[in-house]
Amino acid sequence: MSKIRLTPNASGTGTVTLTVPSTSTDRTITLPDKAGEVAVGAGTIVQVVQNTYATQERSQTNTLVDTGLNATITPTSSSNKILVFVQQSGCYKDSNNTHGTIRLYRGTTFIQMIDNYFAYTNSTARSGIGSVCGQFLDSPATTSAITYKTQFSSVGNSPWVYVQVQSETSTMTLMEIVT
Repeated sequence: MSKIRLTPNASGTGTVTLTVPSTSTDRTITLPDKAGEVAVGAGTIVQVVQNTYATQERSQTNTLVDTGLNATITPTSSSNKILVFVQQSGCYKDSNNTHGTIRLYRGTTFIQMIDNYFAYTNSTARSGIGSVCGQFLDSPATTSAITYKTQFSSVGNSPWVYVQVQSETSTMTLMEIVT
């Protein structure tokens, strides 16, 4: 089993060298002298948040309502981006010629159409399609907490559409990426 050995730098630069033996070869990593920080390069994922929701929701109008799926992240830098992954499960429509729409929001701001025709059949047939998935790379430009959520509606404005039908689990994953 490898052990970590801390050796202070005698030159007075304020760095600490961590040496972790790997078989017969030593490796040296020098960290910058910033309290609580380690420099990372562009494209590095510095934070991941995931949330799930499994309560059936339904809509009978073309007014958008919450699906119940949301996740909150607090970016560590205002220049970083947030990569949002959505898997909206249990998408279903009752009879009548309608279909559902699902949209992604940052707070109350619409940022991406996830699907505008889920369960569309061009008929009165019932239709369950399983999951609708989407992703979006957002630039929120803040270090305040941000809540992303999905909303949905029945485009036909009368028959029911559902998400998380039969308690299917929807998932939202947020990744903060260094730019």
